[in-house]
Amino acid sequence: MACLAIVLGGNLEPVRAWQGDGYINREHQLKALFLYNFGHYVEWPAQAFVDAQQPFVIGLLGSSPVESTLREIAATRQIAGRGIVVKRFDSHADVTACQILFVSRAITVEHFDALIEDLRGLPVLIVGEREGFASRGGCVNFFIESNKIRFEINREEAKQHNLRMSAKLLALARIVQ
Repeated sequence: MACLAIVLGGNLEPVRAWQGDGYINREHQLKALFLYNFGHYVEWPAQAFVDAQQPFVIGLLGSSPVESTLREIAATRQIAGRGIVVKRFDSHADVTACQILFVSRAITVEHFDALIEDLRGLPVLIVGEREGFASRGGCVNFFIESNKIRFEINREEAKQHNLRMSAKLLALARIVQ
């Protein structure tokens, strides 16, 4: 779990890292690692899966550079003994069953509001990357602070989706209402 130490340990990696003759942007790779690791620190109710063989599904709503790294992770890793499938959805109306849904910043606020209403009460960890996302009904939101990726959690929203978050995850987050 080396990526766990990097991503969920107290020492978060910088968003930009020096490589060769300049800086490279690692934002999207780090967000993909966070999404993967959230699967290990959130507990879904049994009804989130049809059966023990159903894969763990990470959905992506809208186009995002996170997708390529997430697909690389999914090809070789598991979450809770389940293979990982990455599904991309172009609109909120296309969203089907998934355990984590990453909403890219390309999705408008209006579409986000409709999505929240459609997913109300379903066991889906809704993760975004837009200011105010968690306070508007998302469960987790990424933000950048001091050149590091951080995240905030709306515990009440997670409870509404019947999700239990570990104390370790909550300790690293900024909690919002």
